[in-house]
Amino acid sequence: MPDILSSQSVNKLVESLSQDIPWKLHFNSSGNVYDLEPAQFEALPDSGKKSLTDAIHANARSNFQYLFENFPVSDMYESGHFKQHYVMRVYEFLNSKRFLSFARELTGNADIRLVDAQLTRYQPGHFLTCHDDHVPGKNRVAAYVLGLTDNWRPDWGGALNFVDGDGHIAEGYMPRLNALNVFKVPQLHSVGCVAPFAGSPRISVSGWFRT
Repeated sequence: MPDILSSQSVNKLVESLSQDIPWKLHFNSSGNVYDLEPAQFEALPDSGKKSLTDAIHANARSNFQYLFENFPVSDMYESGHFKQHYVMRVYEFLNSKRFLSFARELTGNADIRLVDAQLTRYQPGHFLTCHDDHVPGKNRVAAYVLGLTDNWRPDWGGALNFVDGDGHIAEGYMPRLNALNVFKVPQLHSVGCVAPFAGSPRISVSGWFRT
């Protein structure tokens, strides 16, 4: 769905991302989730950076693995942090009566009660391997991705890919500024690895419609 926000709103949102967003390197390992401050990663010796990257890549060959930067909008908002940042206005909009009504109509599920959110930034080499978003107890009805990247090229990678029963990519969607992708949970999908020659990071607001 293109142009989900007004041009004024999306311009304000993109501009706000140049402000002090405390991005963290977000990845999983052995069932645990890790968030590293940029300074923590940079403080690692070259051998440590290589060991971490090698371990992430080794697990990604056959298991669920992700590596990207994120900012947990929902958690920050609910804890009272960064309340003045413009991305929090978007979070409030996603949980407004108007948008929740839209989400219920779109999905056909009248039990949707909230929308959570995170900012994600995929730099070159970042990725998200195949998974279906189903987590017991999270009550996820549908997932969404609100693109905040302009002038993306298909050969830069980073596509939102949907995988069919034969293991083929059945559909793929490029990052687009102010376009909203919504898809049912569970559904097998991935985010393709961003190429080392990509001209910009892949940035989006993403999350789930939940009961």
